[in-house]
Amino acid sequence: MTAEKSDLMFADSALLKTQADGTFSIDTRETSKFKSQRVLNKWQVHVEISATPSAGSLTLAVKSQGATAYQDLSGTIDLVNGPYIKTFEVVADSIQVTPSGFDADKTYSVYFTAV
Repeated sequence: MTAEKSDLMFADSALLKTQADGTFSIDTRETSKFKSQRVLNKWQVHVEISATPSAGSLTLAVKSQGATAYQDLSGTIDLVNGPYIKTFEVVADSIQVTPSGFDADKTYSVYFTAV
């Protein structure tokens, strides 16, 4: 994963993931600590897939500051039919992505942006 941070935006990505890679998370704590004292809480998650799979979805979950467990966001990202972009507003210490039923021979990449 590569992260880009400024006081105006946060960007990170997880590239070429497979079902076998399982659940992963990105650390988003920096989004509430910028010089401008502006909290970056408007998120866009964009998914690209290597080829259309026969099945699969991604579940997004967030862990708030001080929380011990992740809570799923409503809805999933359908990797067969899309849409491949999900937007939401949240202040969180991390965002977790869990693939389910994705074709073993396909890959997906996830791009995270907050403003």
